[in-house]
Amino acid sequence: MLKTSGGAHRPDSVRRLNVPSRAEVQAGGDGAPIRVRHRSRWQQVARVREHYRVEDRWWTQEPIARDYFDLTLEDGLPLTVFYDRSGRQWYEQRYG
Repeated sequence: MLKTSGGAHRPDSVRRLNVPSRAEVQAGGDGAPIRVRHRSRWQQVARVREHYRVEDRWWTQEPIARDYFDLTLEDGLPLTVFYDRSGRQWYEQRYG
């Protein structure tokens, strides 16, 4: 049996899941990542498995304009990063 945290559980409370974190990425001339600083060391991108663009919420004060890249790093680790075109910043998106 698991112990409770002791805190109140409210059905109206909201918490964000899988919040992206800033990433250090070096991109090539085409905008695709070629190196990523991951776990405190730079790694070459072995393969870009997929690239897709997301444009959403264009009708709001905070539109989303991102280029996502599903990568395989040189050590075989899969990684998803995205470039936020509005803020001109790279982020790592973790899943799970």
